[in-house]
Amino acid sequence: MDDNLNISLTVEAWADIVLDRWLRKLDTMKIRDTYELVNSFMMQVKSDAGNNPERIEFAFNYYGKFVDMGVGKGISLTDIGQVESRRKPKKWYSPVFYSQILKLSVLLAQKYGRLASVTIVENIDDNAARWL
Repeated sequence: MDDNLNISLTVEAWADIVLDRWLRKLDTMKIRDTYELVNSFMMQVKSDAGNNPERIEFAFNYYGKFVDMGVGKGISLTDIGQVESRRKPKKWYSPVFYSQILKLSVLLAQKYGRLASVTIVENIDDNAARWL
């Protein structure tokens, strides 16, 4: 297992991976009309005073979600499957995001587990040293 116990670095690296996966998905699905969506991606990890990540914010042009859902230009979410339309969902956002959320939960569980075990071992060593 990785010896890096810095949760902030892990979360930032994860967020970069999410952006990269989204951009690759947009490219493979040929969703790049004017590249406005591709060029709009931003990410920020908000941390508390102790530099512990509290929130990860992703931003991109709002119409990107419409492309993912297959709505827009007169086709609402309730119209999907009921109205004849050439507009089809291009799932670039949701599958990537939700699979990456699951991976983040595994990563954080491993990191916090490792951090807890290191803390316990250090405290045992400190207490043992006092009794010797």
